[in-house]
Amino acid sequence: MELEEKSHIEMPDESLLLRYITGEVTQEEKLLVKEWSRKDTGNEELLIQLARIYYAQKTQQRIKNRDTEAAFRIVNNKIKKKVRRVFLQRVAVAASFIIGVLGIGSFFFQYSGLQESFLPSMITVESNDNSRTRLVLPDGTEVCLNSGSSITYPSHYTDSERNVTLTGEAYFKVTHNEEKPFVVSTLDKKYQIKVLGTEFNMQAYGDDNVIQTTLIAGSVQVDIQGKDTKTVLSPSQKAIYSVQDNELQVVTANTDRETDWMYSRLVFKKTPMPEVLARLSRFYNVEFDVRNKIINTYTFTGTFEDKPLYQVLDYMRISSQIDYNITYQKDEKGTKSVVVLRR
Repeated sequence: MELEEKSHIEMPDESLLLRYITGEVTQEEKLLVKEWSRKDTGNEELLIQLARIYYAQKTQQRIKNRDTEAAFRIVNNKIKKKVRRVFLQRVAVAASFIIGVLGIGSFFFQYSGLQESFLPSMITVESNDNSRTRLVLPDGTEVCLNSGSSITYPSHYTDSERNVTLTGEAYFKVTHNEEKPFVVSTLDKKYQIKVLGTEFNMQAYGDDNVIQTTLIAGSVQVDIQGKDTKTVLSPSQKAIYSVQDNELQVVTANTDRETDWMYSRLVFKKTPMPEVLARLSRFYNVEFDVRNKIINTYTFTGTFEDKPLYQVLDYMRISSQIDYNITYQKDEKGTKSVVVLRR
């Protein structure tokens, strides 16, 4: 009797479904579409498929003209309001229905184009120099990018893993999902961090010979291509991987110090000068020209929060008797600041 009742339920016309997704329906029309979708799980899946395609296209259009992080958050909030859960099954059945709907305005596609719309597009977010960028990934994972860093991720996850690629430094607060591990890759996937749901900081700048991963909460697994053993970190542990030596070392870390950069804070405690200059270079987007090599043998101690570069350099001059002057050089990318250090 139920099967007979379902067969007599008429499918709403395409324009009504489209207006339902965009929220431009009357209360009566809204109830009509809801009743139709609740009668059969297949109907609900078709409606969700259409909603995802609609918002995916809106996302691509907005990414071209707006800040990537802001555009994604707007679209992501709309999807959360309209779609309760994501179904990627019954694609073949959905395709035949959606072809008709996509005949409206900008939704006109051929069947082959429709199939491609289900494939995720890759999105790259770059953090501007001398700034930090926060974003939310499609699964709800929160990311904070340090200056001069970038992350690449798919518009939606369809594989068995949630894969992203990092260049530079980022803090991750990963949404838990046991069925889909979250994987951060660098060095063309030679070095990977795999987690289910946790918080950690990762540093992998392209010009460095060291990759560092500090675990804040939960657990992470470090995978290095060519090594049979898997290293699992516990909270407050840091994995230091030497690219040149292909060696991995695990040490205890101060998690507060590892994440100071997120709050525009620099903390040094008897830190070797080469490391100090590297951090200052990334934080303020400048280059250092050390004229006296003995400076590289010094250590430096100091805490700076929301301070301009010249104040840090003035303190360095007083505490370590290092003189400086700032010059400007032009290259193919524009004008860059160079700090010349002398003893």
